[in-house]
Amino acid sequence: MRQGMIEEGKATLRMKQDMQSDNGNMYDLIAYRIKASFTPHPHSGDKWCVYPSYDYAHCIVDSLEDITHSLCTLEFETRRASYYWLLNVLDLYQPYVWEYSRLNVTNNVMSKRKASNHIIPFC
Repeated sequence: MRQGMIEEGKATLRMKQDMQSDNGNMYDLIAYRIKASFTPHPHSGDKWCVYPSYDYAHCIVDSLEDITHSLCTLEFETRRASYYWLLNVLDLYQPYVWEYSRLNVTNNVMSKRKASNHIIPFC
């Protein structure tokens, strides 16, 4: 995969998880995928064409960076089992995961679209 000899979308590297689980997010999630059309990385250039998936990288980065509380929106609630499964397999620190719904803060503009109307361009 890393040598770029396989076309984008033709192969993935999956985590061997639990195909008997009631949670569909435990069915051998993708760990790495090939990305043929990519922007070279500032440090490693075009050395890599294989990229980790969010489900694989998220929990590892949280653990290695000693995150105490991982805050996620509700659509990630079903992924919590996979999050902790991978950290258990790798014997890594397990941050507390907290899912939340929409955040409303009164008297503040929270929308990126609305906030951008108040920013003066620096051109």
